[in-house]
Amino acid sequence: MKKNQIFRSILLSAVAATAFSAQVSAQSYDNYNKRELLLQVLDQSRPNDYVPVFFNVHFPDKFGYKAVKSHIDWFRATHVDFVNVKYEFVPQQVEIKSAADFKKIKEVTPQEWVEQIGVVRELARELKDEAFIIPTVYSPLALLNQAAGTWNASDPKAAKKQLFDLIKKDPEAVKPALEALTKSLVYYIREARKAGADGFYISSQGGDIDSFGGKLFRDLIKPYDKQLADAANEVAPFNILHVCEGGGHFSADSFKDYLDYPGSVVNVPYHEFQGKSLTTQQVAKLFNRPVLGGLARQGKLYTGTLEEAKAEVDEILKNAPDNFILGADDSIPNDSDPERVRALVDYVHSWRQTHQN
Repeated sequence: MKKNQIFRSILLSAVAATAFSAQVSAQSYDNYNKRELLLQVLDQSRPNDYVPVFFNVHFPDKFGYKAVKSHIDWFRATHVDFVNVKYEFVPQQVEIKSAADFKKIKEVTPQEWVEQIGVVRELARELKDEAFIIPTVYSPLALLNQAAGTWNASDPKAAKKQLFDLIKKDPEAVKPALEALTKSLVYYIREARKAGADGFYISSQGGDIDSFGGKLFRDLIKPYDKQLADAANEVAPFNILHVCEGGGHFSADSFKDYLDYPGSVVNVPYHEFQGKSLTTQQVAKLFNRPVLGGLARQGKLYTGTLEEAKAEVDEILKNAPDNFILGADDSIPNDSDPERVRALVDYVHSWRQTHQN
């Protein structure tokens, strides 16, 4: 039996052992561990009575004590249901002016990962008994962007296009760089798991039709990209497949390219589906697994009143699949009000108890 099958068997046994009665009051959820509550989502034989919530932001402090404290403060202040460890490591910058320059990109050394893994270890030490520790893992393509300096360029969009044009012009030239970065990220996944991570938020880039969507994605990007989801699936029991929109748009065929990626839960940019929204039920049916999402990252939670945000959530949860985690399709704005987030999170947690018979 494969490791992921063993993990799933253990998890579903745990879910069965801690199953909730339909008569349990909403208030009694306070007596349960968030780890147990989140596991309920994986049992696709029944709807999860408790609706977990996940919203994440980026913090000013990237590493060390202040970074750890920021994660803890957000978890405590907002009542979200798992601890997402932000990915902040940036590889060494190299100048990429021609396809020949891709050979400058090398594997990340173990020493370079120390600070990033240290944040995972300290958060696991502080919060692992209460909630799952789920670090974000960027894709090899995202690290390639970072190494090439596109994110810090005066015009990031133009710099990214220039980089992608080089890749499209000579796909073979970039393969050694993608291979080196993939090996580096697989190393991080394994070491973060040893440090206490329960699973990973695997962020895939490049599948949108504006970047590499289609044959080039399948032939060039996916073979490296999918290795991260496979590595996480081998070592950890709870992984989220996040398909990042990256400023691009998706078609039905784009999403089909991800159907063979492993992942306990899927989070996709359904608001970018051929210029219209894709429902959470459609996502659940397409991927045949629980769904995280429902909200746009700058939706009513950020732009409207709390009552408007609750009304938006009402519509989402009325039409959500049975196995569902409410969240956004990406990180919410960094200046989001934690108190407002907490009020909405508390409202969602008991929604299926208070709104359904």
